[in-house]
Amino acid sequence: MRERALALKPGDTIALVRPAGGLDQKHMDAVSKCLRSLGFFVASYPLPKKKAAYFAGSDEHRAAEWMWAFTEPGIKCVWACRGGYGSARTLELLNQKKLKKSPPKIFIGYSDLTLLHQWHLNAMNRVSFHGSILGILKPAEIKFAVNEVLKLQSKPHIQKWSEIKVLQSGSAKGVLVGGNLSLLQTSGVAALPRQPMILALEDVNEDFYSLDRMIWTLIHAGYAPFVKGIILGTLKGCGANDKKIFPFTYVEESLRRLCKGPIWTRAKFGHGLRKQRLLALGCRVAMREKVLHYLEGQVR
Repeated sequence: MRERALALKPGDTIALVRPAGGLDQKHMDAVSKCLRSLGFFVASYPLPKKKAAYFAGSDEHRAAEWMWAFTEPGIKCVWACRGGYGSARTLELLNQKKLKKSPPKIFIGYSDLTLLHQWHLNAMNRVSFHGSILGILKPAEIKFAVNEVLKLQSKPHIQKWSEIKVLQSGSAKGVLVGGNLSLLQTSGVAALPRQPMILALEDVNEDFYSLDRMIWTLIHAGYAPFVKGIILGTLKGCGANDKKIFPFTYVEESLRRLCKGPIWTRAKFGHGLRKQRLLALGCRVAMREKVLHYLEGQVR
């Protein structure tokens, strides 16, 4: 069983991090103010971090911020304020042995953070959460996101996903993994596992043919026997350039080649959503008839 963090509660400390792209201090201050109004302490990396062109800081500074957030005593939750690009450049700079000496913490983010989620699972054997990035949200949306974290369960439970469309019926069990399709890896320190999995997928601004190619990369890498179910979230801006000549039906056909089990589409997570579902990556789950059954607690 993967290690799980303690449940978050008002009065706990949340660390705000920017492991990839930059976010101006005005937005960081607004997020901090909102979290404090909701009853939380907020911590930010104490050392100066100069913006490095596109990135929030140099690779070394962003890795140091990550190490601080996950090893500083008293921090209960590490929440990303910005995605973008850059997480891959920091993975080799993270001290796995030092991180393992600290207890598990709730880690939340998505998009470019997909790489960090899978590294976190592979290297640390710990659950993390695909969820909203705070720096792009308004106060009411931050409150919604926080409430979703406060509702995390310490026991097995069932979630009804009434919004989904069933592309392929059936039932399946596996470890919940995934995130941004274009960031999934088939080798290396952040590679998808070769074990029964429920694959959660979303993406943004990709042509449909590009999505199709990414799915076939997984097929050719030998992942089809391990993908027991697929949950497809948003595809914000995808297909804008090629949907007339490469319709989404081709992508659906390829998803069926990757997975013989249940395939759900239109799930409420991913780019373009101001309020989205929180996915406990690393937890064992089961899919059946628009119900996602967490077979173990998301937190402890």
